[in-house]
Amino acid sequence: MLLKMSELLKQADEPFNIIEEFSALNGKRKILLCDHLFIEGRTTFENTVKLLWGEAQQSDIRKLEKFLQLLKKAAH
Repeated sequence: MLLKMSELLKQADEPFNIIEEFSALNGKRKILLCDHLFIEGRTTFENTVKLLWGEAQQSDIRKLEKFLQLLKKAAH
């Protein structure tokens, strides 16, 4: 799907939101991130986040980690 130039420019002006970026992932990648956090460990999780989103800062990684932990609690 091709985006119009105005849509691309609008996206470039928006600040990075790791929760929105996570939401846009396909199911397999979401599961991979959860597995890395809850099974493999925080270091593997951090490395995967940095691989997927090079612009992610430590605060973004913590925000995503807390979000995933809340989802896990809500599911159980």
